[in-house]
Amino acid sequence: MKKLYSRKRIYISLIPLAAFFVLAAGALWQNKTENVQRKDSAVFNGSSLKEVKKDSPESEMTDEDENSTVPDTVKIGAYLFSLYDMDFPGNKLNVDFYLWYNTKKDSMSLLENLEIINSTEINKSYEMNEKRGDIYFHSVRISTQIKEQWEVNNFPFDKQLIEIKIEDFDKDNTKMVFVADTAASKIDKDVHLDGWKIKDFDIKIDDHTYETNYGDPDIPLDEYSSFSRATLQFTLEREGKGLFFKLFIGLFISVLISLLTFFVNPLDLDPRFGLSVGAIFAAIASQYVITSTLPQNESLTLVDILHDVSFIFIFLCILVSTISLHYMKAGKELFSRKLDRYSFFIFAILYLVLIFYFVGKAI
Repeated sequence: MKKLYSRKRIYISLIPLAAFFVLAAGALWQNKTENVQRKDSAVFNGSSLKEVKKDSPESEMTDEDENSTVPDTVKIGAYLFSLYDMDFPGNKLNVDFYLWYNTKKDSMSLLENLEIINSTEINKSYEMNEKRGDIYFHSVRISTQIKEQWEVNNFPFDKQLIEIKIEDFDKDNTKMVFVADTAASKIDKDVHLDGWKIKDFDIKIDDHTYETNYGDPDIPLDEYSSFSRATLQFTLEREGKGLFFKLFIGLFISVLISLLTFFVNPLDLDPRFGLSVGAIFAAIASQYVITSTLPQNESLTLVDILHDVSFIFIFLCILVSTISLHYMKAGKELFSRKLDRYSFFIFAILYLVLIFYFVGKAI
């Protein structure tokens, strides 16, 4: 009986142990099930959800927008109403004009990103941003000083092509392109620049490529960006006939004085040679005064040609005077006088022919 009671006690004591194992096994099974569910949920939320999102219409629209290569079109126009302070030696000209944009987007910040490539300074005023129907209209008044490389080879019969180069520094031509508003763009009829005729106003649209990565290590060296550029351009034609005689009359008189020495006796050394030497200094002074009003130029201009021809003829006058003096002292007075007379007519005619030829070529 005692042995039976002791066996019951053992069985009863094992019940809590068996309950512990059952509960532990249940807990382990539940934890395993939850892990599997989390994994399945993660898979669904990761790849499966991405696939659903990718297949949705909204996702397709976003991808198309991001991969779109069609740039926005901006219609650009200008009305030029003032030209002033033309600095010919300094290669500068001041211009005032109204500029406007027409676009279908209001978020392009066109006036903020406006850049005039060939300007030294720019002032903007009277900015306006309004919606006109389904078009956004942006307008601004611009006062700018532009840099120009003057073409002076034919001065004072020169023509200058003035260009105002406009870009948007934030958006290249994959995002935005200009279209010219040629119908409304023009120069005001009251615009005047002393000594010049203004003609042939136009807006030219092209792409300009900057062949650099601007030092950005994330951009390959051979990957260049191109920007749509609008160029306002017009021609200044100098009214140079009156200016020509005003500038060169001193030079021509110098050569004429040198030619007149052929009518002076070679034995009168002071007037015969002194006038020609004075003519050389007068021609040098003429060249210095005229070139000081022009920008630095390495090419041979009309001013240089006319002065060089004049220097040569003044030198020839001195040379013939020396030869004539030699024959006069040698007793050949008749030959000396013939040499002077023929030299005067030959040099005068040849000089006029060369002057008319080079001037006519420049005109």
